[in-house]
Amino acid sequence: MRFCATRPGSSWLTAGIAVLSLLVAGCSDPSGGSDTPLDRWPGTPPCARGHVLGPGGACMPVGIQGCAELFVEKDDLCRPSMAQCPPGTIPKFDEGCIPVGLPRCAPELVGDDGLCRPAMAKCPAGTFATPEAGCVSVDGPEGCGRGPWGDVPRAPGNVYVDPSYAGADGDGSEARPVTTLEAALERVADGGTIALADGTYDEPAVITRPVAIAGRCASRVRIRGVSPLVVPPAIVAVLGAGEVTLRGLEIGGDGAGVVAKGSSAVTLERVHIKGAANAGVLSGDGARVSVAESWIEGTRAGAAGDGMGALADAGGALFVRESAVTGSRAAGVAALYAGASAAVVGSLVEGTSPSERLRDGEGIVARDGAEVSVERTAVVGNRLSGIVATGSASATISGVLVEGTVPGSVDPSYGVGVYAASRARVAIDSSVLLGNAEIGVAVLGEGTAATMTRSLVQETVAAASLSLLGGFGVAVARGAALRLHDSAIVRNRGTGVHVGDLSAELVATGNLVEGTIAGGAWGDGAGVSVIEGRATLASNVLRDNEGTGLAVGYAGTEATVTGNLVEGHVAPDRRAPAGQGIVIYRGATAALSGNLIRGSRSVGVLAGAELPGGKVEITGDLIEGTSGDDGAGIGVAAAGYQLRLASSLIRASRTAGVALFAAEAEIAETVIDGVTGGGQAGNGAPDGDLVADGVLALAGSTATLDGVRVTRCARAGILFDRSSGRLSRVRAWDNLFGLVVQGSPAPELKKGGENAFTGNIAADERFDAGLVVPASAPSLP
Repeated sequence: MRFCATRPGSSWLTAGIAVLSLLVAGCSDPSGGSDTPLDRWPGTPPCARGHVLGPGGACMPVGIQGCAELFVEKDDLCRPSMAQCPPGTIPKFDEGCIPVGLPRCAPELVGDDGLCRPAMAKCPAGTFATPEAGCVSVDGPEGCGRGPWGDVPRAPGNVYVDPSYAGADGDGSEARPVTTLEAALERVADGGTIALADGTYDEPAVITRPVAIAGRCASRVRIRGVSPLVVPPAIVAVLGAGEVTLRGLEIGGDGAGVVAKGSSAVTLERVHIKGAANAGVLSGDGARVSVAESWIEGTRAGAAGDGMGALADAGGALFVRESAVTGSRAAGVAALYAGASAAVVGSLVEGTSPSERLRDGEGIVARDGAEVSVERTAVVGNRLSGIVATGSASATISGVLVEGTVPGSVDPSYGVGVYAASRARVAIDSSVLLGNAEIGVAVLGEGTAATMTRSLVQETVAAASLSLLGGFGVAVARGAALRLHDSAIVRNRGTGVHVGDLSAELVATGNLVEGTIAGGAWGDGAGVSVIEGRATLASNVLRDNEGTGLAVGYAGTEATVTGNLVEGHVAPDRRAPAGQGIVIYRGATAALSGNLIRGSRSVGVLAGAELPGGKVEITGDLIEGTSGDDGAGIGVAAAGYQLRLASSLIRASRTAGVALFAAEAEIAETVIDGVTGGGQAGNGAPDGDLVADGVLALAGSTATLDGVRVTRCARAGILFDRSSGRLSRVRAWDNLFGLVVQGSPAPELKKGGENAFTGNIAADERFDAGLVVPASAPSLP
């Protein structure tokens, strides 16, 4: 925004400057006086918490209501922030600080930030990490026990196997064990147990009856033969066998670890599936596989599979509990196709890398109608997506950490924390998405829907130095819908929450969006950006973001913004526009009510378009402390827009309370109090610093003012420059000038004494004054 004089200054302006310097000295610190209501009668009780005295003399709510004591400031208004909560928690405005992420954590896995941060790097060799148990030995807490079969329970009907037995009379007893797994499978009765002694078994296990195979311990008993009877070829194949248990074993080699088909219910306990090919565990065709206290490590891609750690194929069910799935290919845990389901509880899924065929490396995957639930689990250091649901699949995510997802090998490269697309359904609760690349949570595509509650999305980073996004916290686009509640979106890059595409929709309540940093080609550090979409925002806090608090852009875009706190947006010098609270631009429409918009650097609320179009309604808002520099500091600015401003308070602006540039405005029952001007006004500063007006109508604007009161402005209370309109029941006092009209057209002054311009310092009314006014509106995004 630049300034120019519409005509040479008049003689009284020089005299007015001297008076102005005295006025600025009294107005330059508005924080004390501006909080005093204009119409408070002696003895009037104070307003309730979260309320201020409105223009009509009644208390009106602004900002967050029903706030916990912890977040209430001295002015009785609710102002939550992350700094008020201890590590590992986020603000929930009506309760206080609530924990997020993994609910229970082994002490050795707690990070300096108070969050549970499981990772294999924190555990010694021979152990794997799980969130609650910490570093777990592959042999379990009791180790390998004594004797050839350790602590395998002795029971009638056991068949014992010991490859080192030299006798030729093996009958499967402890005294005369058989030497092969195949021989034991032939002898064991239904429901019996095969006990394996130390050794490597170069033979597959093909199981067709309900049995248990128990090794002494996973570090000493290894099965590695491969059977071609199933696809993919498997080391352990369970085919319509009923109840089967595998315990205390290492399974690995040139086949899938465990493949279960048909009416099989397989339980793995303290099993180490190490270096299998094609798949670590696969369940399909009606089978159920439960993996408990086990480690699936380093599954390799093969001719018949991509190397997924644990897979539920069509009709299969998979349950992974208190286990680790690390170093897989293509996917750590996956459910593919309708009828497949996977549940992951209390586990770690880490370090999945791309396969040669699929070129991805995702942590947990649900595709094509499958269902996945993830609970109390860490999904760390995977590629492309930490958790993904696509193709009408569903995912339920609760108490989960998704951290450090890195870009995959596809182009464009990204590493999304949670990704929902193609009519998927995703629900996220009490989770943490930390340090993922490009987007923390992405909800994309017509028919895709997600909810996120009581969760933290923090420090999303750029996927590459030339990133377009830079590290969006949350993105909903291309027709998708997101319900976002009681969550914290903190210190992300580019944009905190982004809505794109005309049919995309965001409903957000009770969220904190804080500390967004400018980054990428598309992000100026906005808290929330709605670009060609629809958004309903209620009772959110958008604070301390580098750029705009809320940006709503382009024709067809709609936003309803109710009862929010929008505070402290200060952009770095390298970016423009700088530090605007709310921006509605290029034909978008918005309705604002009951918001507290405080401490913006440039403009509190800006509505602008290169060509006329777009509507904004502001009702019952408090807009204060727009500080400004270099000519900025406007409470409300409208350029080429229709503005309706009613029942609001605009306090302690620097350049203007309301500034109109070729705009059409109706301003009713509103108070503009304290426009201070530049700090050097009246002390030899350039004339542009003297712009400090309550209502400033410029460039052919049309402004209707009814029941408006303007006081304590360092220059004009109301200034019309080449603009028309009508004034009725307007009062302006304790300004340098009450009303200034210059140029043509000019406003109509309602007759009959309804307007009152009295008690101003230099003059109550001036016509053709020649005051300096801004030549252009503030910059748009």
